Amino acid sequence: MNEEVKNPPEILVRRMRDGEEEGVKSLAGRTFPPLGSVLFSPSPHVLVAEWDGRLVGVVVPETVVLPDKRRGGLMLWLMTDPGTRGFGVGGRLVEAALQFFEERGCREVFACVEGFNTSSSRLFATRGFTILSFGEQLRRYGPLGTLALWLRIHRFGGDVGHFLWARPGATKSDSPALQWWVGTFASALVFLLVGWRNGLIGGLGASVLGGIGVVVALFGLREAVMRLAARLQGLPVRHRAWEAAFPLSFGIAAAFGVFLPVPGSVYPRGSAWRYRDLVPKLGPTALAGASVVLLFAWAAWALLKFGSLPPESAAWLRAAQTAGLSLAIFEVLFPFSPFASFSGRRVWDWNRPMWGVLAVAAVALFVVEL
Repeated sequence: MNEEVKNPPEILVRRMRDGEEEGVKSLAGRTFPPLGSVLFSPSPHVLVAEWDGRLVGVVVPETVVLPDKRRGGLMLWLMTDPGTRGFGVGGRLVEAALQFFEERGCREVFACVEGFNTSSSRLFATRGFTILSFGEQLRRYGPLGTLALWLRIHRFGGDVGHFLWARPGATKSDSPALQWWVGTFASALVFLLVGWRNGLIGGLGASVLGGIGVVVALFGLREAVMRLAARLQGLPVRHRAWEAAFPLSFGIAAAFGVFLPVPGSVYPRGSAWRYRDLVPKLGPTALAGASVVLLFAWAAWALLKFGSLPPESAAWLRAAQTAGLSLAIFEVLFPFSPFASFSGRRVWDWNRPMWGVLAVAAVALFVVEL
């Protein structure tokens, strides 16, 4: 592409020049949470937005070879200075990156966006991108092709709650119910792997069915309560699975015997909504989900502590207690990256004192478990 693209005159989008790398890294530090800014590494094709002599935005376009040997494009990083958002900087950067890909013969373009980052997802939605569900990825590329695509676009980085956006977009509607069942069953397999890794499951039988039942019950309660809370507020929602987080979840289970639950979440329908406008409704919805997880875990603990149960029932309750505690910890206590898709972040953004109440309940549950 040309060295400099002026559109409009006030915003200059151009290649990063020698000596500007530190300025770009500084912008990443102001834009992303600490972990994201540490992981940021500029590539040879960084495009920067300059406004009145200041670097106010960056996009990192990267070309990749698709499974069928065609060339594709990946917007690896997109950031704008928080003080200049709303002035069209992000749109100029996306347009410049699309021009970069077009000139290199890229027929498909991808971006990975956190599900509640609507400032970025709206930029892509208005330019012909849609979310590709895991089913759509399998239809488009096949199982091995999808695996190869994930490797090439760096989808194994544990980006919990990030979705794959693509242009051209999806050609078939996905099924939220199917996403929930597949995601829940995959999490149940991870939970069984943790049980086997810790010597609690020795083979097929009632313990396996119990483990699956525990995860289905826990995830089902969380989903149902969140849907009910959203419905009572007049907010149409749907489920989206977090497929990119499952490799991380399986890896942690296999290596350390720790259960990282990946329940997915409910999201407003469509792609035109704005996160900041819906926080007053998303917050109570998330509060309902986190609360029922905590109640589930506390109820299992109380029955084990004070109940007189036969061994078979006690084993199932211990599994429920373990699953509930694991989900409560990630659901509540880590509201920032890379776990910002869990309910804790929605509650944090809506009502921090209420988040504090949830956090105390989660910490107390962890302490009594010690």
